[in-house]
Amino acid sequence: MSAGLLRARLKDFRRKITYSDRFLAFLSGLIVFLIRCYLPLLRIRMFDHPAFRALDKTRAFYGFWHGRLLLLAPVFGKWKITIMTDLSWAGGLLARILSRLGYTVVRGSSKRQGFEGIIRMKKAVEQGTGGALAVDGPHGPGFRSKPGILYLARKLDYPVVPLTFGCSRYWTLNTWDRVIVHKPFSRCLVALGKPHEPGCFSGDADTETLDQILMAWSNRIDNMARRETSRPFRSGPSIPR
Repeated sequence: MSAGLLRARLKDFRRKITYSDRFLAFLSGLIVFLIRCYLPLLRIRMFDHPAFRALDKTRAFYGFWHGRLLLLAPVFGKWKITIMTDLSWAGGLLARILSRLGYTVVRGSSKRQGFEGIIRMKKAVEQGTGGALAVDGPHGPGFRSKPGILYLARKLDYPVVPLTFGCSRYWTLNTWDRVIVHKPFSRCLVALGKPHEPGCFSGDADTETLDQILMAWSNRIDNMARRETSRPFRSGPSIPR
């Protein structure tokens, strides 16, 4: 057997294993287990804009940067939220993880079946859930939003809520979305910003305004999180229901 044929067979075998339902179920369960073990090592505090408190949480769209998903995902699983993942293998794994955490998940992509994913998101939200989208996902460019969330907000007349988290201590991965990984025993702020009605945007393509809103909110929370070191530490997450 030639070396090229052997490599091809090994590649097919690896693909058959990694794409199997059993493997994906095992891996997603393991990741959720590790997330739940890691959360008690953090001091998590919720922070929201006063205008958000009067809002029906199931009648809003939550926009966040793709690189901030890591801590947001386990926090909001019980909020009755529909979230979108892409159609890749990683998107399928993420869909399983998010489902285990409590989300309703729809699949879609900005490049493949993107509009169908937006329509599925709209139908799911109309059943009584909020909607959440990584506005610069799934493949970037980073910190430049796509118009899907603005289209949905206008169609349903729901506000767009900027969502982010900040940490007192963290690593930044060298990825297109600059993923933030919170260090053990760091203090974290999970923050919901001021709701912006669809009329705040000049149209579905006004992603520049959305970028400015989300970037300003993220920078504010990052600065607040750096000052969290002055707060007394108590182990375990503090997440109001």
